[in-house]
Amino acid sequence: MHKKESVIYPLFSMPLMAMSLEIDNNKILKFIKETDFRKNKSSDGCYVSKSMKLLENKELKKEKNIFLTAIQEYVTAIGYSKKFKILNSWGNKVLKNCQSHTHVHTNTWLSGVYYTQDNSSIAFKKNWAASSFFNLDHNRANNLYSAEEWKVTAKQNTLLLFPSEMQHKVQKNILKTSRYSLSFVINPVGTFNTGNDNQITYV
Repeated sequence: MHKKESVIYPLFSMPLMAMSLEIDNNKILKFIKETDFRKNKSSDGCYVSKSMKLLENKELKKEKNIFLTAIQEYVTAIGYSKKFKILNSWGNKVLKNCQSHTHVHTNTWLSGVYYTQDNSSIAFKKNWAASSFFNLDHNRANNLYSAEEWKVTAKQNTLLLFPSEMQHKVQKNILKTSRYSLSFVINPVGTFNTGNDNQITYV
């Protein structure tokens, strides 16, 4: 075989961005720990804050601006230049040896998770229901093009950003204590598909 050139393009990819932030991690962790929580009915040992607007708190104004700057870097990288906003933001508490169910964040565009502790793990899963591709046994489960699951272990001060439609789950908490993180979802702002039957405005 005489091969001159070969290129694989990751077309229509689902971009996941991991960013290490210069942020007051101890302040965020303390704030989350002092938040009132309610039990997540679908996942044993998992709790979410009663407030879905944590980043609207004045105490976290500086931290919210850091997150907004990070989101701007992500959306610029994927070729988006219009306005956006953080819609909801909440704290997560996962007890030792517990994990969440697989889920997505419906009715939102992007999702973000900020990790306050090392060895925080999340798994992203391929959505076979939305794929017509063959479900085959690949030799390399960690292949970017054929993986059915992608696990990420984050350190403290790490922010992950990804499309909200990506199926994901919180991996088992292997820490000796409860694990805390801060999550938020992002929506675009403005009017889209102007003049068409699917015109919609996000404010």
